[in-house]
Amino acid sequence: MVGKDARPQVVDDTASEPLIVDPTVSAAPEQVLTGHPVGPSATGPQCADCGTAFVETDLVFAYAYRCADRAVWDVPRLYCWGCAPGTVRTPTLGATEVLVGGRLGTIACPTARSQRLCLTELALRAYSPPMEGGTL
Repeated sequence: MVGKDARPQVVDDTASEPLIVDPTVSAAPEQVLTGHPVGPSATGPQCADCGTAFVETDLVFAYAYRCADRAVWDVPRLYCWGCAPGTVRTPTLGATEVLVGGRLGTIACPTARSQRLCLTELALRAYSPPMEGGTL
């Protein structure tokens, strides 16, 4: 019997002995963050340092993080070309943090019947694993 918190497992019958395969998928942060909506839907995103407003196709740099106990990434800050830091300034213990650069695109939100700006064409600029950082 499988408990409600148990992960689904796949049995591989092609081997001489059946193997249980965990269906976990690994992906680079750039892949996971591609298409991620950014900025408040009402006012649109702005540079966290200088306040420059962003529009579709603008080059942006995004600071994103994912805590070790969560599956969801958060993108709390965007930067313009002139304000973007070169590194994760203060790494946080227990969180994977990245700076990615790319363009803003548009994603359709079918339930709300609206469009939002999202991250596209991303490249990794800086990375901080969850083992780095200090305590609070």
